Amino acid sequence: MADTQADSAHASAEIPHGATINIPDIRIGAGGEPLALGASVFMVGALTFGMAFTGVFPAGATGAAVPVAIFTSGLALFLTALWGLFRGETVLSAIFGTVAGLFVSFGVLLLGLYHNWFAIPAASAPSAEAIFFIAFACWFALLLVPSVKLPLLYTIAISAVVASLSLAAAGELAAKPGLLQTAGAGFLVVSFCLALLLTNANTTAVGMKPWPPLGKPLRGE
Repeated sequence: MADTQADSAHASAEIPHGATINIPDIRIGAGGEPLALGASVFMVGALTFGMAFTGVFPAGATGAAVPVAIFTSGLALFLTALWGLFRGETVLSAIFGTVAGLFVSFGVLLLGLYHNWFAIPAASAPSAEAIFFIAFACWFALLLVPSVKLPLLYTIAISAVVASLSLAAAGELAAKPGLLQTAGAGFLVVSFCLALLLTNANTTAVGMKPWPPLGKPLRGE
């Protein structure tokens, strides 16, 4: 009993009266950089879309985009969104969560069209895909506004996504293969931008000098 009282008195002597004790936050899964995972799987999805749309492979091979869109890019981007949420990065979580929806919903749309799950006539399939492309093009266009405060590479990548989705929608509605091929080229540009972003994130993560540079924001402080 005496020892307990002595320990208590000793502890009280070490902490001044009225002092504030800072207790560190307890976070679950909050370490690391979710951008590295998000940029990686987004790049794979954009690269797959680019190859599918440019027509470098036979039309029958484009079904390979479905498992990539759903299981590689879509699910991993949902994990990235949760990771960002645990870190308190609301905007990052919202962006990657929505991009995850893009890939998963497009994969499901293609599966539905292939197997006639949604009772969409074959003649209306291009219009169904155009609705999808237009909706997400509008969402990415809104991201251009805050991107002017981010490094220039973000603005370039988002602009390329908007252009690619818009061209894909126009190509489907007008039945112009050339527009779809141009959209595919745009997706390849997006994948290249994401590869640069991924390299920058990885070099930073391992303690190297961040490389390559991402460019100065269009609008400074």
